[in-house]
Amino acid sequence: MPDIDFSRPLTDMQRKQLIMRAESINVNTLAGYVLAGQIDLDRDLPNLSAERRNVILKMRENQPNPAEQRQWRDIEALLPTLNTEQSVEQLQMLLRMLENYIRSWETERPNQNHVDDANQYYIRTEDAIRQKVAALEDADWQTIDFFSLDSLTEHLTKYPQTSHQQEIDDALWQLTDKESVAAVKNYLTLLPNGCHQEEAQVVLKEVIGWQQAKDSGDIFAVDSYIHANPSSPFMQQAELLRLTLKQEEIKNMREDPNRYEVERLKTLLTDGIISENELYNAKVITPSVFETLMATDIRNDLPDIRKAIADSKPDCQEGYTDVFFFGVPSTGKTCVLMGLSRSQALRINLAHGGGDYAAALQQYTDAGITVPRTPGTFVTTLAATVSSQQRTDAFHKINLVEMSGEEFAFSIANNENHVFTFEDMGSGATELLKNNNRKVFFLVIDPTANVVRINRERITGYDEMTGKPIVELEWCVVNQRTILQKMVNLLENPANAEIMKKVDAIHIIITKSDMLGGPVEREERAFKIFQEKYRNDILEPLVELCQEYNINAPSKYHPKLYTFSLGTFYVGGIYEYDQTDSNRLVKAIRNSTEAIKKASLWERIKDTVN
Repeated sequence: MPDIDFSRPLTDMQRKQLIMRAESINVNTLAGYVLAGQIDLDRDLPNLSAERRNVILKMRENQPNPAEQRQWRDIEALLPTLNTEQSVEQLQMLLRMLENYIRSWETERPNQNHVDDANQYYIRTEDAIRQKVAALEDADWQTIDFFSLDSLTEHLTKYPQTSHQQEIDDALWQLTDKESVAAVKNYLTLLPNGCHQEEAQVVLKEVIGWQQAKDSGDIFAVDSYIHANPSSPFMQQAELLRLTLKQEEIKNMREDPNRYEVERLKTLLTDGIISENELYNAKVITPSVFETLMATDIRNDLPDIRKAIADSKPDCQEGYTDVFFFGVPSTGKTCVLMGLSRSQALRINLAHGGGDYAAALQQYTDAGITVPRTPGTFVTTLAATVSSQQRTDAFHKINLVEMSGEEFAFSIANNENHVFTFEDMGSGATELLKNNNRKVFFLVIDPTANVVRINRERITGYDEMTGKPIVELEWCVVNQRTILQKMVNLLENPANAEIMKKVDAIHIIITKSDMLGGPVEREERAFKIFQEKYRNDILEPLVELCQEYNINAPSKYHPKLYTFSLGTFYVGGIYEYDQTDSNRLVKAIRNSTEAIKKASLWERIKDTVN
């Protein structure tokens, strides 16, 4: 065969000429290019004569495969250094090259192949890697941190065939967070054939159920898990969590008893999660309150408050002083009336227009249960008598006006038509404000609320077929401070002058004072809250208003601040009535109204004769 470098790539022109002259050039030259892979015998030379084709095929049978030869030459370049100080990375590269070579040529071995040599070198290379890795691992093993997941995992990743498999396996399992699904799954992935695989699978099944109960943060879910899984490996953690959640429940009962649901407490007791004595020890309930909580059936033991509302009506007796309580919904105006209804310093006439409602308030107060929020259009009056403290022959006649806060809150907040007179507001209390009786106003403030979301039913039209009103629910978000400021502006408006001329006193009531601390502390905190939030916007213009209409003259035109609570509140909003704050309000009302002298016997006889 001519001395030609058949591996040197042919140009397109050279290749075309070679194919065109295939029948005339030296057959050995043609065979050299075919064997070098630069010309394909079947594709490029389909019409080559049989004689020449046979020669080339016979030569190909006896010649080594060029691709195999090239691959082996690349391996041979690394073989001389096999027994020297090669790095693990270099040895691993050589091992991969040998593995690829064996995979490529072991099945159909070409002439002069090196498959047997490759197998021997593969074994030697593996052994060299093992020896070198073992030496490196021994050095690294001395620095491993058995209390670090990262350190153990890094070592296992670096030395997958480690001789310390058992020690690493045990250490990894010991450090695995058995309460974490991800951590247990990570162990299973790192050591698919680990000695703790079976245990890990059991824990994985358990941890999913435990994790669901734990993540719920619900004491009932945790309690159910404990009862349903008595042999759970997480029993200790579950019981500890249940104890923690129980303390949180008691904390919620103590800090916000009014909003704690009665049915939730009853379920806690029924399920045995909390005991009656634990509630007593935590001072979130008393025996009498507990009896009320468990025994009182609001539907059957107390009057239907809705019926009482429906049967009551506003009726301000002439010659009485009308006492109004203004405030946004849910500030505690009805609670004030409940307290006044059972004050020994005041007598309510139950035969009056609002008598049914007053009787219902008294019974709810006796039971220690607050009544639901009054409907948005509800207005009634409670006729009452207050004895004069200085004179035994005199008394004060008052009308306590109960009205829903929604009417004024909606009218003032949604003031699209810039309504600034009581008459134009269309409230159910408007007619009462316009009568000739003297008045006392109390502005009621909830220190625990800034923004209140309220709703009321509003008639938007009437059905053409039935004539029935179409009622829609109207929503409104009101800011207590803004509403009170607008209320003061409403009082200042000259259009309301005739009403304001009949007002003898305007005072402030801070409700829910039991949440502000003890008797002394609540007074100080209530005053501080009022000074910080309401002084500039409400107090100063209110004093100017009082000076203009000679209101609050005994206190130099300044409104007085009263704190109010029905008593001590316990879980479920149940309370033990304390008339201290109610009596103080009765005294304030008495001091703000005119005393009426009782008629003597002779005067009553003359009236009868006349």
